[in-house]
Amino acid sequence: MAGVHAQAIRQTRARIVSLFDPKRGNAEALAKEVGARSFASAEEAILCPGVDAIIIASASHTHANYVRLAVRYGKRVMCEKPLTENYEAALELHRELGEEAKRVFLAFNRRYDPGHRRLWERVRSGEVGDVKQLVIHNRDPFLPPRAYIEGSGGQFRDMMVHSFDLTRWIFGEEPVSIFATGACVFEDWVGQAGDCDSTAALLMTASGKIAWIAEARVSSFGYDQRIEAHGTKGMLLSDNLPQSQVKLFGPGGTDASYYATDALKLFFLDRYGESYAKEIEAFVEVVLADADAPVNVHDGLRSTYIGEAATRSFKAKRPIELNDQSLFADAAGEVGAAAG
Repeated sequence: MAGVHAQAIRQTRARIVSLFDPKRGNAEALAKEVGARSFASAEEAILCPGVDAIIIASASHTHANYVRLAVRYGKRVMCEKPLTENYEAALELHRELGEEAKRVFLAFNRRYDPGHRRLWERVRSGEVGDVKQLVIHNRDPFLPPRAYIEGSGGQFRDMMVHSFDLTRWIFGEEPVSIFATGACVFEDWVGQAGDCDSTAALLMTASGKIAWIAEARVSSFGYDQRIEAHGTKGMLLSDNLPQSQVKLFGPGGTDASYYATDALKLFFLDRYGESYAKEIEAFVEVVLADADAPVNVHDGLRSTYIGEAATRSFKAKRPIELNDQSLFADAAGEVGAAAG
């Protein structure tokens, strides 16, 4: 991810000044490529002259401490998700940061996917009326390595957290309940590692809006990344992206051959590469304007909270009420102890 962000930064008004990676060879190679300096510690990289902002793309368990370090030295921060490995740690970090929590940019890149963002804009415009239901499909082509799954915290915390954020963002409302379920249907070792490879969740808001999320770590036909927004005046669809836009027009005219398209994308940078670039552009603009981040620690905390509730729901085999409403006090940014 550091390499992905580095390439995106080079397309903006920003420049890369310094790099740190515990594996010095990685940092040195990237530093040489982008014309930056590599350092033996994160603190040295942060304090390098000319540094105004920090991007954290390290292992998940290191995110919180690097955020603290960067904020302590007065730097603007963009942090890859997840904010922390669990809700308790996220809550602690939120409290420590105080008002600075609104200024830390959290990298939920799917908000910047062109299709997903256009759907959100058209929902906001009222084009399809009042959106009552969301259907979100999120399936990856291949299982990640075992070491990744063993350290991910589980599919609800690691993978579905994107869909929880999309649900909150598109609805513009907080869910108040969740029922989650899952199984291992592709590889037994995933279950042995304490995780699922096929999951689903049902969320409801106080006004009765429903989101249905279906996810899998394996898809036989490539990245399956669709959002349906069903409103009182129509439905919006952010559809899958094929490897090309070529379609077959056969003698059947409007039969199935008319709709045949190329295979779907198979690599995450092919599918979401543009979203990462636009996310970096948004972060750079926030830093230049010295503005609050549009997606920040508050959003990371809420999505982490929902992920924890989903995990509890799956284990308990029952719905969980998201009744800690103090977590959702946007204006004051106040939080309270978790309930439910």
